[in-house]
Order: sequence, then structure tokens, then C-alpha cells
Amino acid sequence: MSDVNMPKLSDTMEEGTVLEWKKQDGDEVHRGEVLAEIESDKASFEIEAESDGVLHIVVDKDRPVPVGEQIATIGGEAPQRQEKEAPPDDRRAEDRASDEQAEESEQSRQSDGQEPGPDQAEEPAEEPAARSQEEQPEEPPEDRPQERDEEPETEPSPARAQAPAAEKEPESPSDGQGGPRDGLKASPLARRLARETGVDLSSLSGSGPEGRIVKEDVLAAAEKAGGRPPAEPQPSRSQRRAGAEVEVEEPNRMQATIARRMTVSKTSVPHFYVTVEARVDEAVRMRQQLKEMVPNADRVTMTDMLTRACAIALLRFPEVNASWVDGHFERKRSVNIGLAVPPAQGLGLLVPVVHDVADKDLVQISIESRQVIERARSGKPSQGDLEGGTFSISNLGMYGVDEFSAIINPPESAILAVGAIKDVPVVEDGRLVPGKVMRMTLSVDHRVFYGATAAQFMAEVKRLIENPISLVVPPDQSAVR
Repeated sequence: MSDVNMPKLSDTMEEGTVLEWKKQDGDEVHRGEVLAEIESDKASFEIEAESDGVLHIVVDKDRPVPVGEQIATIGGEAPQRQEKEAPPDDRRAEDRASDEQAEESEQSRQSDGQEPGPDQAEEPAEEPAARSQEEQPEEPPEDRPQERDEEPETEPSPARAQAPAAEKEPESPSDGQGGPRDGLKASPLARRLARETGVDLSSLSGSGPEGRIVKEDVLAAAEKAGGRPPAEPQPSRSQRRAGAEVEVEEPNRMQATIARRMTVSKTSVPHFYVTVEARVDEAVRMRQQLKEMVPNADRVTMTDMLTRACAIALLRFPEVNASWVDGHFERKRSVNIGLAVPPAQGLGLLVPVVHDVADKDLVQISIESRQVIERARSGKPSQGDLEGGTFSISNLGMYGVDEFSAIINPPESAILAVGAIKDVPVVEDGRLVPGKVMRMTLSVDHRVFYGATAAQFMAEVKRLIENPISLVVPPDQSAVR
């Protein structure tokens, strides 16, 4: 018997939610098979079986679960929860049928041949089943409400039989609204909006990772069909009308986590900032030469070159590769650099981590950074892709931003904010010439290191990026001074 627990995918993850079980309770699974899709505070990802055996699901989907809590088991007998929720076996079904027949015969004898009235026509089929449950002493009292919840699927009571059909539609495996067994990939919010607006999920093409249907797809379809935003007739919990000119939208798990952590960082970490301007003419030129001459270097970016430069500088200034934890310094032996990127669907922030950057050359960094970013954006990060960072880089230059200051991502002590490369006139050997410059700002936790160290670190990054030949030299830890 092995437990399947809610994994901790990132440093900030405190709980996760099972979006979808890929296997059913009681299925035989094998090591490496995908069991479920999990949503964390940053992304959704798949978990795999770590052993062979029979899957017993402990936690239903769409229920938040703390990290480390059991969500299923593999092998052995089913947990008690599953025994109570499992449908009755054939023997109990036959016993109940025999009890019903005996009860019907008894009622027939007591009625002296009289036919039941119209309002009593369904009672013989309902009352004996209820009595047979009451006469089963081996079942604890708390089991009976669960049995009554399940029995209407095959033996509906008169009250249930009169319930509107629309109330049952979301439970149907083929309701067209993206029910849990319809085979469609859709987020829980998209399913809820589809039910509220009458949008048929099976008619949509999802814009999310791997064709997953997301909220925006449903809202667009509903507006196209009805000519107005779907939130007006029946606003969902995530989008509420607060007035004629204001719409209140609840944050998703990622946005709520970012808001909480950035508030804590900005209010509890004493930030200060150091900005330098670097000439990057040679870096731009060498980047083009690498693409043309070096195998697998065709997608090397300026961020990759900065990542390599920062790794070398962090080895030379280890106090920057440190944290303030419970009143003491923690200097990290590994250089793990996080790269701040927006998720595929926007409105959020992912920081996938390239581990052991100091031990990798520029081409390795380029390949690995691209891989971790793609996995994170697709919602399929690997274990460790979003945790363990010791330093971060946020590059907004591709959006035309000249300069900005970033908020530190705890428990790290610094983050480098990078602006756009601009063609400007510069003074060179006493004469004005065109040049390419880039501004970089380091945000610093003043508890961990101070102004002089920050200035020296930025001077080293500036030197390395202005002399990019040093970035293509194989990593050599012996050069650390």
C-alpha cells in the first residue's frame, strides 16, 4: 500500500486542487501512468503513479487540499470512505428485492383485494426499500443518509421524480456542459459559466494549454450568441456587477498568491535599488554570430546572456546569493536563477527556475531556460521547475520598457530588472557615436547585503555583458575569487 499525497510543486504552494482524476476509483494503475491533474497557486500539472496496484481515491475533485495530505492510495483495500460511498453489491441488491417482494405480498393480503388509490400507486415500491434499510442492524446510522443519496439514481422517490429535469443536467455524463465524464478539458470556472449561460462546451475550441476550455472561451461564446455579456442575466461568483461602471472580479489562485506574497515582500523587506547602464553592442553582435555558427545556439536570447552573467557574478559575490531567514543569513551553495514570465493566458506571473546555472554554458542555459518556461506556461511543470530559486531576473525590454524596479521574490534577497535595448548617441573616445544601451536595476534586501556590495555586483554584471566573450567560456569554478 502506497499513499498518493498532494505534492508541493513550488516554494509558495500551500494547497492544491484535483481538477480531474484521469483514472477511476478501483482502476488498476501502473508506475508512470498519469493519475490526476492538479491545480496549484501557479499552474496546473499532472501527477503520476509511483507504484503498481489498484487506485483508491480519497479526495474528490474541486476540493482544496493542503500540501502533503493524502488524496489517494495505490494497492490494498479501499479506504472506509470508499466502502460507504460504493454502490451496494449484487447480494445486497437481491436481498432488498426479496424484502420488497415479501412486503408487497404482505400488503396485498392486508388490503383484502382493494386496489391502491392514485396517490398510493408508487408507495409499495418506495416504503419497503426504506424499511429494509432500517431493518439492517449491521449498518451504522450515519451510512443511511449516504445510501438514500445514492438510491434515487435507480429508485427515485415521488418527490425526486417530480424535480425539474434541468436540475439533473449538470450531473449527467453527457450533458454537453462539460460534466466530469464528458471527456472535455475545461476549467471548473468555465464549466460553471457554461451552465449559467447555456453555452455548449462541446461546441467550443479551447484556447488554454492543450486545448483546455477556459473562462474567456465561454464568455466569448455567450456574448456572441446573446449579443451581451453573460454576467448580466446571471453573474457568477467570480464576476459580480458592482455598479453601472464597475465590475468586480475575484482573483484566481495564482493572482491571490501573488498579491499576498508581494504585499508581504514590499511591506516587510527593506528594499533599495541600484541602476546601471550597459553598452551591449558587442553582446548583440556576438548573439547573432552564435546563431549563425554554433549548433543549438540559434535561440540564444539577451536574457540567456544575462542569466550567465549573473551566475558568474553570484559566484564572485556569494552574499548576493543568500537569504535572511529567522534572524540569520543563509548562503546558498547552488546558483538557481528564476526567470519571471507571464503565463500563457496572461494576468499572472510565473517564475520557472533554471537550476545550477553556474555549472552550465550559454547554450545549455538557453535550452534549459526555454524548456522550463514552456513547461510552466503549458501548465505541465516538472518537479522543481517552480522552486528553489536563489536569484531572479525580470526582463520587460521586449515590451519597450526603458527602466523599472522589481519587487523581491522571497526568500531571495535580490532581483534584476532589465529594460529595453535602445539605440542612442554615446560618447566614445571623445566623439559622439551611435550605440546600443540597456538599463538594469537591482532590487536589494538591505538586511542581507548593502550598497557597496550591490554596486560591485552590478559593476561585474555590466563588465560581463559588455565583454560577452567571457560568457561563452566554459564554466570554471576555479576562477572564483
